[in-house]
Amino acid sequence: MEVLVVTTTYPNPFIIPSPKPVPAELSLYELGRTTRRDRWAILMIAEHRILTTGQLTALGFDPESASTERRLRILARRGWLDRFAIGPTRTGTIEIVWCLGPLGAVLATHPHYPGPGPAHVYRQQQRLQADPHLAELWDLNQFFVELATHARGRAATDLRTWWSPRTCADAIAPAKHRVWHGEYIHDGQRYGFWLEPDHGDTTIASVAGRIHRYRPVADRTGLATVLFRTTDPHREAALHQQLARLNLDQLTVATTHPDAGHPATRVWLPAGARERLAMVDLPPTEQVEHPNDRALFLDAQNLAEHPIHDRSRPGDESIVDGGYSYI
Repeated sequence: MEVLVVTTTYPNPFIIPSPKPVPAELSLYELGRTTRRDRWAILMIAEHRILTTGQLTALGFDPESASTERRLRILARRGWLDRFAIGPTRTGTIEIVWCLGPLGAVLATHPHYPGPGPAHVYRQQQRLQADPHLAELWDLNQFFVELATHARGRAATDLRTWWSPRTCADAIAPAKHRVWHGEYIHDGQRYGFWLEPDHGDTTIASVAGRIHRYRPVADRTGLATVLFRTTDPHREAALHQQLARLNLDQLTVATTHPDAGHPATRVWLPAGARERLAMVDLPPTEQVEHPNDRALFLDAQNLAEHPIHDRSRPGDESIVDGGYSYI
């Protein structure tokens, strides 16, 4: 990969990344050395910014975590990925996360635009590492990984969709707030939702007030289910007190917190209710149109990869139609 060698008065010169785009011939050569699962992992990391070896293993990259780690290290040496440590996370651990390298950034760029130079990619990495909510992002990604892992082992069940804010931005436009979108499939029914995380750094009244964003979003997309994930039980209880004072109109609103349990089980407390529900007890929903569905075929770029990489699983619609059994 092209670099700039800077000569100084020190005994040894030092190397900095080149600001020039990665040469097309190098990108094509290295692309030919990747597998389909490599490209899936790279695009998943492009979509969700950071993922760990354990998360990619759980999503189906490889049955063994050690094999996943070895392959990711190879991709990092070739320039597709990079990694760094974050933490402590909510669980008190220090996590090693993978992010995009210079070649990975080229793969994730729209085909009609030149990819960023290595220097730009490393500046993005530095900004990513400085993000004060990086541990919360890891935790949020883990939420979706747990849904996907739960779905992989059950008949007629799938985490069909996991969109980060960058894909949601086009889906909810002209609204501009950051939100995540997921769609869980079980026994032929779709359970789509918008996910609003609570980082605990703002007032509960402000968190509850975010619900007003979703009336126009629901009108445009047809999806009216909003799930709040608070930091702890106390903030969840306070959030319900605030929600009781608001007119929720036709929105379905439910809350949980990390200590309540697995997100696919009975952890969701609807506004105004006393009993928690499972994900599949919430009202079924219609599929949200992917932003690429409105684009011309040649201009479309699938920003959100299917969150489960499993060659033995059929297409999404086969699972929705109930024509699939994991056994």
